[in-house]
Amino acid sequence: MTTLTCERLYAIEGSQQEYEALITPHLSALHKYCSYLTQSKWDQEDLVQETLYKSYAYYLRNPLMKDAKSFLLCIARNTWIDQYRRVNNQRTSTVFWHEPATYIDSDYAEVISMLEWLSERLPERNIRMWLLAEYFDYSMQEIADEMNTTMPTVKSVLFRTRELLRGKKKYGRHKVIQLNVERWCKAVMQERPQGIVQGS
Repeated sequence: MTTLTCERLYAIEGSQQEYEALITPHLSALHKYCSYLTQSKWDQEDLVQETLYKSYAYYLRNPLMKDAKSFLLCIARNTWIDQYRRVNNQRTSTVFWHEPATYIDSDYAEVISMLEWLSERLPERNIRMWLLAEYFDYSMQEIADEMNTTMPTVKSVLFRTRELLRGKKKYGRHKVIQLNVERWCKAVMQERPQGIVQGS
C-alpha cells in the first residue's frame, strides 16, 4: 500500500507541474479578467483561487486541455455567475443584477482579443469610428457629430478601414495602448457608445 501511495503522490506531483506549466502563461490574463468581473481586489483574488482550484480538479480528470486560456476564463465567468445567482436568489429587484450581467453575458476573451488585433493594425480614430458604425450602428453623420469632424472624413476613414480589414490594403503596425483597449472593451460589453466617443 505504501508503494501505491508513493506512486500516486509522484503522479499527482507530476500532474501539478504539467498543469502549472500549462496555465502560467495565462495567469496575468486570468487576474485581469477576474478584476474586470468583480471590480474588487478581494473578490478578484477569491475568484482567481476558485478558478484555479476548479481547473486543476478538472485537469486531473482530463489532462488534454486544448485551450488553457479560454478554459480558465470560462471557469472564472461561470463561477462569478453562480456566485451572483446565490447572492441574489432571494431578491426580487433586477437593478442590482443588471450591471454585473452586462459584463458577464458578453464574451470578454473574444472582445478583448478582437480589439487588440484591431489596435495592432489600425489607428485609434479608425477603430473608434469603425466600432460606432459596425457595432453601435451609428450613421456617418452621427459619427461626424460625436467626433467633431465632417461626414466626408468619416466616410473616407470607414472606407479605408474596411478595405484594410478585407485585406485589400496593407496595414502598418501600431503600438497597442492597453488602456484604450480596456476602455473600448468595457464600452462594447456594457453597450455604452459614449466610452467609444470619448477620446484618450
